[in-house]
Amino acid sequence: MTIDTERYILEKGAELIRRNGFNNTGLSMILKAAGVPRGSFYYYFKNKVDFGLRLIEYLHDSIKPVLYGFLTGECDTPPLERLREFFAYFRRIFTNEEIMSGCPIGNISQEMAASNPRFREKLADVFDNITNPVVICLKHAVEKGELSGEEDVLSLAKFIVNSWQGALIALKVSGTAEPLMIFERFVFDELLRFRATGVQVPETERTNLMSWELTRTTP
Repeated sequence: MTIDTERYILEKGAELIRRNGFNNTGLSMILKAAGVPRGSFYYYFKNKVDFGLRLIEYLHDSIKPVLYGFLTGECDTPPLERLREFFAYFRRIFTNEEIMSGCPIGNISQEMAASNPRFREKLADVFDNITNPVVICLKHAVEKGELSGEEDVLSLAKFIVNSWQGALIALKVSGTAEPLMIFERFVFDELLRFRATGVQVPETERTNLMSWELTRTTP
């Protein structure tokens, strides 16, 4: 038994869980898909929960090079354009699949985070790790003068990542790329555009925003 066997079990398990969900994927289904005996599974994983936690790490490790490659690698492309290209890249991946099943990590979060503290803790770490390169990219945008130096880049990055995950949920419902297209349009053409250095929000929009804030905070 080798590390390749462990990875193969994770790969086959990931395919099943992405289609069927974690709770609806039995151990026997994973063993059959991977073509390994029960003993091989328990050689690498203590139980199904341990498998699920390791699967989250495996899924994150598989996208980490793409995250950092797009958002923090050395290149001449402006930071916010790199961020847009990153989301466009994953939009093409998720919408080219035969089954538009969304983000695997997001799917496991919906199913397991509220009911299992170990999953919740692991997923919280992964979401932080997904957010980190977005923070780095936004900081570069501040350094390059694309965003105001007063920008709270951590909160902005969290909002963008959370909105993306919401769009991926809507993708599964609609079966089209529209939710991701709407996400990209509002994040880049509205949210970030009005946070760009030297861009002034029109007076009518400032007034509407102030009115909304007053309504929201008034008992």
